[in-house]
Amino acid sequence: MPHIVFESTAGLLSRLDFVQIMSTIHTDIAATGHARLGDFKSRVYACHATLAGADPQAEFVIARLITTNPRPREVQQQMAQIIHDRLVAAINAFDSRSWWQCCVFIESVERSSYLKTDSRQQDGMTFIAPPIS
Repeated sequence: MPHIVFESTAGLLSRLDFVQIMSTIHTDIAATGHARLGDFKSRVYACHATLAGADPQAEFVIARLITTNPRPREVQQQMAQIIHDRLVAAINAFDSRSWWQCCVFIESVERSSYLKTDSRQQDGMTFIAPPIS
C-alpha cells in the first residue's frame, strides 16, 4: 500500500494540477507491476510559510513515498523516479517565475509497525495488513 505525501509551496500548488499528477503517477507505477492501482493513497499538503536558504520566493515540492510492503531497494528507487519525473515534467510545463526544487524521499514502514482498518474488509475490524501475493 504505497502512500505518496506531497508538500508544496503555494506558488507551485496554485499552478500544478495535483489530482492529475497523482492519477498519472498511480497509473504509471501500477503499469510497472510494482503496486496495485487501488492500493495507492496520495495527498497534498500546502506549505503556507516557506523559506529555502535565504530566498522566500524559492519554490519546492517534496514527495514522500511511503511503502508498507517489502520491496527491493531498486523497485523503491524506480517508483521514486516515476514520481520525480512526473513532478518535474509538470513543473517544466509552465514558465516558473523563480527557482524551484523537487525531491522524493523513500520511506519504508515494516508491516508490524502499523495498524490498518478498511471498512470494505473484515467488517471494519482492525487487522495487520496481509502480505501481497
